[in-house]
Amino acid sequence: MAIYKNISSIATTTLITKGGNQGGSINKITIANHDNTDLVIVKLYLYDSTNTYTITETTIPALTTLVLDDNLSFDVSRYDLKLDTSTTAEITVIIK
Repeated sequence: MAIYKNISSIATTTLITKGGNQGGSINKITIANHDNTDLVIVKLYLYDSTNTYTITETTIPALTTLVLDDNLSFDVSRYDLKLDTSTTAEITVIIK
């Protein structure tokens, strides 16, 4: 089952919760910045309640999509999958 999240604020968003129903078997993560003018800096990471393990930290320009599709699975019993955003650019995250 896919996860869809719309984000338009400076925030930390938990995409997959540790121990939750959604598994950590992921084939692809798409982060689309569909804002017409603003870039966004995103940090995608695993969090084990103590430590942060960064998957990627990058700038996504306006009207651009980042696709991650390699080595994304993780142990959902140990980690949350989180995303930090740096601006109010409108983004959509899709996890499949």
